[in-house]
Order: sequence, then C-alpha cells, then structure tokens
Amino acid sequence: LTDHTTFSPVVRLTMRLALALPVIGTGALAVALALRKCEPPLVNEDDKKINDLLKRYKSRLLASPERLAEVEAEFLTQMREGLSKRVVVDGKRMMMLPTFVTRLPDGTETGECYALDLGGTNFRVMHVRLGPRKGQVTACDVEEVTLPKEIYTGPGDKLFDYLATTLKSFIDRHRAAAAAALVPPSERSPSQQMQSSQDQPPLPVLGFCFSFAVEQDGLASGKLLAWTKGFSCPGVVSNDPCALLSAALERVGRPCRVAALLNDTVGVLAAQRYLDSDTEIGVIIGTGTNACYVERLAALSKWEPPAGDEASGDGRTAINMEWGAFFSPHLPRCMEDLQVDAASPHPGKYLFEKLLSGMFLGEAARRILVSIATEVEGLFQARPKDVHALLADARDASSGNMLEAAAATIPKPLATPGSLSSATLSAIVHDCSWGLRKTRRLLVSELGMHQPSTRAAAVVKEICTLVAKRSAQLTAMAVLAILRHNGWADASPPRPVTIAIDGGVYERFTAYRTMLSKAVSEQLGERSAELFPLIKFVLSHDGSALGAAVLAAAAVTGH
Repeated sequence: LTDHTTFSPVVRLTMRLALALPVIGTGALAVALALRKCEPPLVNEDDKKINDLLKRYKSRLLASPERLAEVEAEFLTQMREGLSKRVVVDGKRMMMLPTFVTRLPDGTETGECYALDLGGTNFRVMHVRLGPRKGQVTACDVEEVTLPKEIYTGPGDKLFDYLATTLKSFIDRHRAAAAAALVPPSERSPSQQMQSSQDQPPLPVLGFCFSFAVEQDGLASGKLLAWTKGFSCPGVVSNDPCALLSAALERVGRPCRVAALLNDTVGVLAAQRYLDSDTEIGVIIGTGTNACYVERLAALSKWEPPAGDEASGDGRTAINMEWGAFFSPHLPRCMEDLQVDAASPHPGKYLFEKLLSGMFLGEAARRILVSIATEVEGLFQARPKDVHALLADARDASSGNMLEAAAATIPKPLATPGSLSSATLSAIVHDCSWGLRKTRRLLVSELGMHQPSTRAAAVVKEICTLVAKRSAQLTAMAVLAILRHNGWADASPPRPVTIAIDGGVYERFTAYRTMLSKAVSEQLGERSAELFPLIKFVLSHDGSALGAAVLAAAAVTGH
C-alpha cells in the first residue's frame, strides 16, 4: 500500500486525509477501499443495470393505452357521480362544484371593470376596459404585489385592509388619469362645471378571484372552508371573502361593487371564452392543478340555479372540478410516488395533483434518482469536500460504520428533499447542449455532484423527461375525458374546441406543451387525423384576473 500510484487521485487524497486524523484502526483502509470501488468508470455491467432501470421506470411512469382507458373510465365515473350528488370533502375524489356562473362570457360584455386576484403570497390588481367589438379589450393594466408574511399569517382584517388599500390606490390612479384626459376644468362652461359637480361616479365594478377552498352560495358570495398555501389568518374561515373585502373597501374610503367571486380555473375559462367562444375548458398546471369546464345545467342534477338565472342563460354553467383530488388505483405510480405522498402536507389526498403539478414533479424525479444511485454505485459521485466532512464526522466511529458511511456516495444535496425544483427539471429536459454540459453544470450546482459524466447526465435527463411526460399524458387523458363526457367527438361533425391553460408549468416549460399535444394526438387513436386539428391549446396568461373582470361585467350588464 506504500505505492500510492496504484490508486486514483481521489483515493490517494482520501488516504492522506485519513492518516491526518487520529488513529482509527483499520477505518482508513476501509474508507479507501470503499471509495476505490465506486471511482472507476462504469463498466458494461453497470450500463446494463442502468438500461434495465430506465426501462422499468418507463413502464411504471407511462401508462399503456389499456391502462389509460381504465383510468379514464374511473375519471368519467367520478365526474358523473359528482354532478349528481354532494361529494364528501376528503381529498380523494373530484368535487364537481357549482360556480353559480350561469351567464358565460360570449365576447359581447362591455364596460370598465377591476379585478383582484388573490391566489398565493403574490396578488394582482387589474383594470380592464372591454370594447364595443366582440372580444375586444381596449385597455388592460396589471399590478402585482407581494404580501408580507406578517399579513398572510396575521389577523384576517389586516389582510383585507392591505388588499383594499392597494386596490384603492390602483383605482384612484386610474380614475385620476381618466379625469385628466377630459376637458380641463378651466376650459369647461359653467353648465359643464355645474353638471360635473352634481355627477356622482358609479361604484367601481370588481371581480374577486379568490383561489382557496370556498363553498359558494351565490355568484358573489360564499364561505372559506380552509386556508392553504401558507395562509393562516384567523377570522376568515367560515366567513364570506366578498363581505370581508367589501367591508375593508368601505373602511379605506373606496367602496366597490363586488360582482363576482371565483377561483383561478374559472377565471381562465371565462377570460378565454370572452376572447374565443369555442373555449370549453380552462386548466391550471402550475404549483397546483385544477380544471373547469362548460356543462349543461340539465346534467348538474345536484344543484338548481337561483330563480331567473336559468332563463337568462343558454342552459349551461361552469363546473369547478377540483380534479387534483381524483384517484384511481390504475394511475401509473411507482414506489417513489408513495414516498412523495407520505412526505407531503396531505398524505393520501390530492394524489392526481401529486402526479401532475409543478410542486411535485422535481421531487418525484429526485427520489427516483436516489433509488437509481443506490442501485448503481458510483453513478453520481459526491464532492471531495463532502467526503472530507464524512471522514471527519466518522472520526470516532467504528470501522464498520466508516465503511458504511464511505460507501454511501450519494451527494448530500441530491439526498435532500426539495433540492430538485421543477424549474431545474424543466431546464434539464430542454438541454440539447453538446455532451449535456448544461445539465452537468446543474448537477454540480444544484445537486452537489462531483464531475458528473455525460452518462450520468443522460440518466438524469431521461428520468426528468419521463416524469414530465407522465404529467402531460394524464392531463391529456383528463381533458379528453371531459370532451368525451360532453359528446364532442360524437357530434356530426365535431366542432373546433379551445382549451385555455394557465400556470407556470405550461407557460415556462415549453417542452411540456409539445408533450401534451403529442399525448392528446396519441390518445385520440384512429380518429387523431380527424379530431386533433380541431383542438386548440391556448396559453391564457393573467387569465384568472381578466376572467374575474369579465364575469363581473357579465353580472352587471346581464349579458
């Protein structure tokens, strides 16, 4: 063992570090031998093991056509059950909630509206002017504001005061700008000045997009069932968000007519439907996921619209599906998905969301990579400084413990929950650089790997791609299930249909859009050439806020 030239540089460094520590018996030799085992390049046997693992995960993550058909059948069953009876709120089945929207936008809505969009720790205020031509937006201004933690975890009245104060400043600014565009006071005739002083401007019309669990009892009223997304303001649960907002607006001296209460999915559907009357489905694929679609009132047997509303509409309404709670035992899941679920805030609930949404894509891929690392020793190397820390921590340990610790060559960041974000996963899937050098840099900076090989980067990219493809495949299944439920494919002839989608995964993960389109085409089967060209996916950026304004306009104008 005195001829160090027979060992690799990493092992020689490890032996020198071990000799520098207090005498620990045969532990240093155990560390050196353990690290030497995993340092040489992967041999053909390891390549075969990697290929077998990738095939195994592909078969588990991507469902066969037969399995997808079974999942879709259960999806349709839950839809029909949810439309016919009240569903227990248990996070294990779709809710199919009435939205009280019986006047669906058709592009003829006009007027000036404001919107408040609260869906997380960032909220948006918007001013919209809907023009005289169909689907015309003549002005649109959006301001995004970050809520301080002490506001979204403090008393409920402080939260709504903060929202009202921001909205007041926004409305005042727009009204001042509009007034400045009119004839200056010094140039007005006495009669104009008298008329101006007597005129009382109408209350601003406001749509409130409040993306939390709300049980609605009217288009502009409901009660909060529970806070999520880190909010914990007391005094709001079981109360009406619209009433709380209206009271806060009165306190700050800017009363408004809050004409519509909705969640972000309903907003996306309403916004795109105003622009495109072929829009039938709104989908969110971001941190979370959900969908809303247009349904016949006759099919919603568990709910009756308020008196007079049915006659004023076209016999259809919007249904908030809460599809993140869907579950079927036939869903394509692997052991690592069970681990993700167990470590989540709501184990055993919202299992469909945990396979689709951005909050969980990166974590599912990370756990699979950890499993592969334990199967293929040395595929993902730890950094030398981490090895040094490992030796220092094990200084007083027995030789057996040191051997076990040294053999655990998985980089510490890779083994840390949450270290692989969905944004990083997206960047890896998009990487087409020579030798996957961009991915290799990310593996070093984000996951703590030491000089990752091209082969290691290729394995990571393949797993990230499979996890994203599964999400796209299941989203395609759900969208097609909705269309089949409504008889779209059986119409003679089938008409064009638009699917509006918002959320960071769909907006920023461009490869995901391609995966979704391909999955839809494949799942249409023999009729793909006929039907796929009729389906249009549209990114509805800021759709939730615009939809809130449009629904408020529809409620006020009556059309």
